[in-house]
Amino acid sequence: MALVIENGSIVAGANSYVTADDYRSWANSRGIDVEASSLLEKSILRAMDYFEQLDFIGNKANENQPLQWPRTEALIDGYYADATEIPVQVKTALYEAIKVEIDGFSELNNEDRRTIKEKIGDIEVQYASNSETRTVTPALTRSLKKILYPASQVSRI
Repeated sequence: MALVIENGSIVAGANSYVTADDYRSWANSRGIDVEASSLLEKSILRAMDYFEQLDFIGNKANENQPLQWPRTEALIDGYYADATEIPVQVKTALYEAIKVEIDGFSELNNEDRRTIKEKIGDIEVQYASNSETRTVTPALTRSLKKILYPASQVSRI
């Protein structure tokens, strides 16, 4: 499936905020190796599947738009995001989500069972009771912080 890029003008059939070349440029500037094009586009779409499920600040700019952005009343760093653009913070968070997907730690994967003790021959592994069941990705968590409602915030509809 080809990427259809949302640029803030409510693009019909949009399925991403970034192109494969956008991601390559972001990754290359950070010394991150980038995979082949066909796999990269699949990773972008999969990252978008995760990304679009999140609880973003503000409101959709138009009830008929296919994606969550652009948004109105989205206060980022003390300024309202322009409802006709995709903020750089959104793209940065998506780049991080794509990297997590490419690295094999997809946010869409099922969580594995919690291993308390496992022994194979002479090798024995025991995980702490408070260990995470999935890989923690601080860069993704930090990049999403400015554009998501806090988990503890209560809102009325």
